[in-house]
Amino acid sequence: MRWNIFRRWWIGGPPLLVCATLSAAGQLSVSELNYHDEQDPDLEFIELINQGTTPVTLTGAQFTSAITYTFGSPTLLAGNERIVIVRDRAKFISRYGTAGIRLADGAFMGRFADEGELVTLVDANQLTLVAFSYRPDGRWPSRPDGLGSTLECVDPAGNLDDPDNWRSSAEWHGSPGRAGVGPQRTVVINEILAHTDPPLEDAIELKNLTDQPVNIGGWYISNSRANPMKFRIPNGTVIEGGRFKVFYELAGTGDPAGFNPTGDGNSPSFTFSSAHGDEAVLLSADANGNPKLWMDAVTFEATANGISLGRYPDGAGKLTTLSQLTFGTEVNAAYPPEFITLFRQGLGASNAAPKVGPIVFRRIQYHPAAGEDEFLELQNNSDQTVSLYDPEHPENTWRLRDAVDFDFPGGVALESGARCLVVAIDPAQFRTRYSVPANIPVFGPWTNALSNGGERVALYQPDPPQIQPHPDAGFVPYVLVEEINYSPLPPWPTAPDGGGPALKRKDVSQFGNNPLAWEAENTVPPTPPHLGIAVLPQGVRLSFVAEPGRTYRLERTSSLGQGWNDQGLIPTPAPGGSVSVDVLLPGLFRVEAE
Repeated sequence: MRWNIFRRWWIGGPPLLVCATLSAAGQLSVSELNYHDEQDPDLEFIELINQGTTPVTLTGAQFTSAITYTFGSPTLLAGNERIVIVRDRAKFISRYGTAGIRLADGAFMGRFADEGELVTLVDANQLTLVAFSYRPDGRWPSRPDGLGSTLECVDPAGNLDDPDNWRSSAEWHGSPGRAGVGPQRTVVINEILAHTDPPLEDAIELKNLTDQPVNIGGWYISNSRANPMKFRIPNGTVIEGGRFKVFYELAGTGDPAGFNPTGDGNSPSFTFSSAHGDEAVLLSADANGNPKLWMDAVTFEATANGISLGRYPDGAGKLTTLSQLTFGTEVNAAYPPEFITLFRQGLGASNAAPKVGPIVFRRIQYHPAAGEDEFLELQNNSDQTVSLYDPEHPENTWRLRDAVDFDFPGGVALESGARCLVVAIDPAQFRTRYSVPANIPVFGPWTNALSNGGERVALYQPDPPQIQPHPDAGFVPYVLVEEINYSPLPPWPTAPDGGGPALKRKDVSQFGNNPLAWEAENTVPPTPPHLGIAVLPQGVRLSFVAEPGRTYRLERTSSLGQGWNDQGLIPTPAPGGSVSVDVLLPGLFRVEAE
């Protein structure tokens, strides 16, 4: 805080009072910004907060970029007090009232740019009090961009230029004059089914995360944040503590308890877009139907037929592809169409484990030692050969996206347990430089680069092209097979951050988008295990001594010269020691140490 002392004296007369003014630099901040109102640009506002405990004067302070406004009359802002500067006082008061809201005198000129801009506030001496830039895209919250939320600062004492320090207001139209309630974690969207044919139809499951009943009657569900009030939940609908509620299309039934009773999907009825991906919104409302709080809002990509997305862990994590439907019945896409009535009787259930595979990321070398090269290693963790293209449309191949971009060439298939590498340089050069065995395909080069600071790597496979009479017939949806959001920071292993080893998956059969599923690769070559063989009545028992910290895999082939198929990890004690595994199938076997 700075004290600026000004002394003024009358010649030959009594002195004026010594005038002490508190400068707000470092103490004043922005707590909320409504830069793109969903109804009327005249309802834009900016809220300042004195985050200190002593008062500051704003007299003479002015906004010099984004908007034009000067605090004219003496304006003193007490410690922890907020003040709201508006574009149109009458319209603001009509919407928000004045209770608990301190409004600055008058109104500002101009308006905040929808596309984002620099906002600067200086004091009477032209010293900068606040300066930051906001945006509607990238990592910045998107709902404040004309979708009913305001931009709300998480920590006004933090970095205002950091998009992670801002969030969408939970309150519809924001919370000027008071702190926002923040993200709601009472009732959440827990599972979504978006790509369906009879006996299935689109469905959305809600879960009550509290231990008390929650009346959701009158709330809204929609597939659009821009139009969140499509389907109003029937009055009196209650979800018991810890329980679920599923809403179905009820397509063509005319039943208002469904979100597509007309069967045509035309607003306010709706269905989810499985080809392009979509969003799902849950909005609370008062008894008159006026929206109150954004309870949950999620976006998702294209999905495969009969496959749902659900939170993992149940109710808490982000949406991921589930290994099976968990809407409360056993009905799935393999059932006859007439089972749709039974499917609609599902009351919800805890989500199944995520779907893992059939192709997964096994190693990620994102920050190699100086002079070394980045790479991604993929593995077929299924018991079947997997074609990395659509057999019906072989020109449509699998692809990597986000951190790096790469489209696999046509005709590529991986046998059970087989691995391949995708690299940043010429594949032949990579194979020679690192002596990659001939039985491991190497593809590349990709475009872009793996970020040393962590990011998302994603593998997609093509779904069948859209057909007539679909409005975008010929469009090829791409369905997410696996994503890994890696990081160099704990709880992720830190040794791979420039230290030489790659990130290595502990078990390719387990969910991978979890830091606990990864370890730093052991760069010391393993000692080949000496295998002991004991004949069993219907097979053999292989035994060996495991090294500490190593993993061992059993592999099988029908004859030499054929590919080796992964039979899974051999359980070994962490400190190492004696290990045995029984082999009951015919064939040739080997143990691979990693």
